[in-house]
Amino acid sequence: MNQGRSSLSGRFGEFPDAQDALVPEGGVFEGQVAVAGPTRIDGTVRGTLRGSGALLIGPNGQVEGKIDCAEVMSEGAVTGPIIAEHRACLGSGAHFEGDLTAPVLEVHDEAVWIGRARIGRPTRD
Repeated sequence: MNQGRSSLSGRFGEFPDAQDALVPEGGVFEGQVAVAGPTRIDGTVRGTLRGSGALLIGPNGQVEGKIDCAEVMSEGAVTGPIIAEHRACLGSGAHFEGDLTAPVLEVHDEAVWIGRARIGRPTRD
């Protein structure tokens, strides 16, 4: 990785570098996070991340709780459900325990996932 830049950044749009992460490495946040634009997590979040923006969980990032965002890219650890409106990606080194719902899913080599998937556009009644 180059100076804190994610290997997923660029392929999925531009994300803040590690030094500009919302929760930096070693940091801990408990509560609800509104994801309004490209948001990077390199520390620990215990709670809910929700919004219309894209979320990147860096290699040292940890999320314990629900994620409900437009796009979710993880290279770190997530425990809890993920709902991605547009797409989700589990990068190399990602560890995910939970169920995932997204219309498009990409899983890289060396990603670990324990859970169920619902892939595709939701049907409307």
